[in-house]
Amino acid sequence: MEDQVPLKPAPSLGRMFTDVFTSPGEAFEALRGTVSAPMLWVVPMIVSVLLAAVFTFTIFNDATLRSQILQTQQQAIEKAVREGRMTQDQADVASERLESGGTGLYMAIGMVAAVVAVAAFFFAGALFVWLAGKVFLKTPEGYSAHLEMYGSAEWIGILGSIVTLLMMVGLGSMYARPGGSLLVLSTFDASSTFHKLLAAVTIFGFWQTAVVGIGLAKLAGKSAIAGLGPAFGLWIVWVLIQAFVGIGT
Repeated sequence: MEDQVPLKPAPSLGRMFTDVFTSPGEAFEALRGTVSAPMLWVVPMIVSVLLAAVFTFTIFNDATLRSQILQTQQQAIEKAVREGRMTQDQADVASERLESGGTGLYMAIGMVAAVVAVAAFFFAGALFVWLAGKVFLKTPEGYSAHLEMYGSAEWIGILGSIVTLLMMVGLGSMYARPGGSLLVLSTFDASSTFHKLLAAVTIFGFWQTAVVGIGLAKLAGKSAIAGLGPAFGLWIVWVLIQAFVGIGT
């Protein structure tokens, strides 16, 4: 019986944090064939969850941003009436509750929803990345390795979220993001699929996707460019979901 090759120690959290920005190819090459290192995904997930809570708290404590949220919800109610999904009486009740509801209640609900969504998307994102690696690159690595890779790449997404929050507060708009929405910021229409499509395309999203693609390839033992196709394919699907379904926008 052949001796099994012992697994290497995984890179440290600090090394992965810095290398994912400066040399992702080397970072993920070092991750291949290593022992499980849950901290590589646990820490960025916790930071992402906390950031989601801070994001929600900040938005609901900014009068301009809060009014934009309520306006968007009111527009959604009016659209439901026009499409026959809600009667005018039901709309009046919903609008009254919207106007009389306390900020604290909306903020609490928003915080819980944001935290749950971030955690769910974190594991789901890693799952789809792992499946893409299995189908397209025949990677020998399991889900845990892809979760560690995906979690390490999430540091870019965390930086993007911080920049986005600063832009929203600084520019006084829920739609101020480092990407396509800046092209239509002064006339942004939350009911426009095209505008939501622009909002879903951000610099940091593009950057993070490229890094995930490199990670996919390195875990599969292939050249960095091999993973870009599957990674950007998944990204395009996610952008379209945000634009047409509204999830994540």
